[in-house]
Amino acid sequence: MLLFLLVVFLLILYFTLDVHYFIRVAGCFLFAKFFRKKITITDPSEIYGVVLPSDVDFMMTHMNNSRYLREYDFARFDHATRTGVMDEVLKRGGSFPVSAITIRYRLPAMLFSPYKIVTQPVFWDSKFIYLDQRLVTLKDGIVRSVGYTKIACVKFDGEEIIKKLFPDVTKPAMPEDLKKWAESCELSSEMMKKSK
Repeated sequence: MLLFLLVVFLLILYFTLDVHYFIRVAGCFLFAKFFRKKITITDPSEIYGVVLPSDVDFMMTHMNNSRYLREYDFARFDHATRTGVMDEVLKRGGSFPVSAITIRYRLPAMLFSPYKIVTQPVFWDSKFIYLDQRLVTLKDGIVRSVGYTKIACVKFDGEEIIKKLFPDVTKPAMPEDLKKWAESCELSSEMMKKSK
């Protein structure tokens, strides 16, 4: 009877939580914290993966569009952990959810293709940290997708934390295409406020 209840509990857990996601987040955090070298805020970080059958779309040939975003998520955990930003934010009781994301799919990442996700902050201010993220297949070095991710600084000042952790780093100028996207995000935000 106990074994049956355990199996039922595990099945309920499996179908109500994305167990793989939470295990991978924990693994990504622990690996970045204890086994990978520290980096500065402007350094790119790289995580690696392979397009698995669980990542593909209904055609069973290439990575599903939503999986790119999920892989970008793991890459953000890696970068934030290795820079020390995650520890500093958590110490302050803050969080850094994704506020907006834009992605351009250039070419599909085919089943069983090994790849890396490259993540690099390109601009920040007190409210947001902007990341350039891209998926690159290892066999040919082709950028399969590229995106900007806008991270909200909740209960902390992004500029102040970065200045504290990296006093010698100069904040880069906002890239022109990022300026246009940030303006679009602001317009969208204003429209959402009006539609309440």
